[in-house]
Amino acid sequence: MMRRMSAILLGAALAAAAAGSATARETPPSPGMPRAFALPTKQDLRLPNGLGVTLVPFGTVPKTTLALVLRTGNIADGPKTGLADLVADMLKEGAGDRDAGGLARLAAEMGGALGIDAGPDQTTVMLDVLAERAADAVGVLADVVRRPRLPASELPRLKANLARTSAIARSQPQEVAGEAYAHLIWGDHPYGRTLPTETTIASIAIEDIRQFVAHEFGAARAHLYVAGQFDAVSVERALNDRFGDWAPGSPPAAHPPVGSRTRTVKLIDRPGAAQSTVMLGLPVAGPATPGFMRLSVANALFGGSLLSRLDQDLREDKGWTYGAASRITPYAGSAAVWTLATDVNAPDTAPALAEIFKELERLRSTPPSAEELKAIQNYRAGTFVIGASSRGGLIAQLAFCELQGLPADWLTNYVAHLYAVTPQDVRAAAAEYLDPGEMTLVVLGDLRTLKPAILALPALSGASIQ
Repeated sequence: MMRRMSAILLGAALAAAAAGSATARETPPSPGMPRAFALPTKQDLRLPNGLGVTLVPFGTVPKTTLALVLRTGNIADGPKTGLADLVADMLKEGAGDRDAGGLARLAAEMGGALGIDAGPDQTTVMLDVLAERAADAVGVLADVVRRPRLPASELPRLKANLARTSAIARSQPQEVAGEAYAHLIWGDHPYGRTLPTETTIASIAIEDIRQFVAHEFGAARAHLYVAGQFDAVSVERALNDRFGDWAPGSPPAAHPPVGSRTRTVKLIDRPGAAQSTVMLGLPVAGPATPGFMRLSVANALFGGSLLSRLDQDLREDKGWTYGAASRITPYAGSAAVWTLATDVNAPDTAPALAEIFKELERLRSTPPSAEELKAIQNYRAGTFVIGASSRGGLIAQLAFCELQGLPADWLTNYVAHLYAVTPQDVRAAAAEYLDPGEMTLVVLGDLRTLKPAILALPALSGASIQ
């Protein structure tokens, strides 16, 4: 019966297609305005020890996502790059009365899996569970950060894994260029050290792991987000029972970076490379800066969206690359960096760079048309609303606002502020923040054939060459 029905539907579809091809294609209707983002009603709490809590009843699926976000990460590595990553791995090796296997089985029995990730400024412990297990999940998170086992016997294996991962990364041109780029922008600051060395990894001892947890973990640095379907009374009870006596610990340490604005060019030789890896950028204003939305829209128009000028130019029109993208990476406080990254055909490296600098100058000197700007705004509004329409996505947005110190209405006003940006705002933001004369450029490729043409580019005149 199902096979016969499929045949009927297929025949109908083919007939419709044939009929459609015989007539002029209809113009599709214009897309409507994206909806404004409506933040679900949330409850913000703070325990006496300083632990922040945000409860967000959300959706209709009987699931709950819990994320405990700690204000520490690779920023606290010190000279031992990769320490926070090893701490995150060690936290999975058991907590409280359970070893690694028992912890994983418990998470599975609750309907999910335990995820732990260390980033530049934050370490996140996340658990997605069935709604009726939300209060139990609070206890699991408490055990992970308050009673981790940190077994010394597992450290050699985890260090070997990290060393292998780093070695694989260093075999990839994008990672090699990215490591050099980060160091040129941020110097010896932790943001400038993206990959640990074998020597650094070997130097990390179990005492380093335990001291990191003892010093960096505490209620004053933590915020727990709970989103989905859950019983608020039982969750709040679990919060007080399992986290209420957690020591506050020390507040987050400030590590403000000083980014380079010196026009610098670093050329990295990769003999015989069929493609060149290009990274270009500079420090810019962070999300809490009043002009950030204008800069964000300018970036989306230039290279930060599927509709961007750069992707259309280098990929669609010229076929020099599979894709070119720019992004703004924000860190804690007011630090952020704007970065353009692409891989281009080796013979087209210098022409592609010339095109990039030409498009930058056009963005800085000429406002976009109202139509082009509206298309970008519609795209950005749609992706923002979609991205915040899941439990994990909503928590990510809330944690982002907390890290950046953004006002409570930042999310609800995001779409309105996005559409308030004018073509002149885009030009002005690009002129203020995206000065090619202050940018760092890294090119990894076959320098025997590429170097003369790259250094002859007028936009690189007077740059410091490395």
